[in-house]
Amino acid sequence: MSALKKYSLDEIGQCLTEGQFPISGITHLGSTEFHFRKPANYLGVALHTGRRVRQELLEALDVPREDRFREEDSYTDYFVNDFPLQLIARDSRFEYDLNWEIEKCIYPAEEKKWGFQIWNRPLNHGEIETTYDKYKEFYALLDLLIGYIIENQDFAMLFDIHSYCYQRKARTNWWEDMKPEINLGTRYINRAYFSPLIDLFMVGVSGITLDGHTLRVAENDVFPGGYLTRKYAKSHNQQVLVLAIEFKKIFMDEWTGELYPRKLEILKENLLLTKDRIVRTKF
Repeated sequence: MSALKKYSLDEIGQCLTEGQFPISGITHLGSTEFHFRKPANYLGVALHTGRRVRQELLEALDVPREDRFREEDSYTDYFVNDFPLQLIARDSRFEYDLNWEIEKCIYPAEEKKWGFQIWNRPLNHGEIETTYDKYKEFYALLDLLIGYIIENQDFAMLFDIHSYCYQRKARTNWWEDMKPEINLGTRYINRAYFSPLIDLFMVGVSGITLDGHTLRVAENDVFPGGYLTRKYAKSHNQQVLVLAIEFKKIFMDEWTGELYPRKLEILKENLLLTKDRIVRTKF
């Protein structure tokens, strides 16, 4: 596969304005990979699939790569790789977490996260500012894309894909764990206004069977939605719907990283079918 070209935000904005589709590339600072295949009123976002940590921070990061992998949402970019508009964060959430406000996007050195001491020293001002610049770049591109969609379609929908671990205490069969296999976070959005689309999503992803067991679907159980949800719920209460979707990691071995392709494909196909029903709905 050929290397993706780097684009400035101005260049990306010009391509959108002039209707130059398709366009794929990487942002100037490298925070985000994007694929814009054709205009649409929805996009797929994978905030936590990235694994990169820039070289100058590796000596300060106290979490080994294999442990970081467990908490990064690996393979979630696969769920959106057929979407007409895609944003894929390239950097590890251990460097900065895009689903928190910028002031909280770097995990504190003095606190533990998932039982890990993240940093072995506080980051200096220059390191923090570089990280903030990358964070801002991602959201500047997302804002640019949302603005483009609203200007041309009036309404934008984000499929915000995440995954979560369920075997931290011990290995277990996924159906023996009581947490849902698919969770939709809606706590911060205009639930009443968007209820027809939300209800359609909940029905659409219900009834999937794997390993002889039916997947459980829940709302605001393991995940209520994060900063991405709060951001647009506050600024575009009736123009932007963020569907914050959390998949239990039943499509992989969360300890070894081994992928179960058939299970991932079944989950993805169901998501795409549900997405198609939703985006065809007059709202």
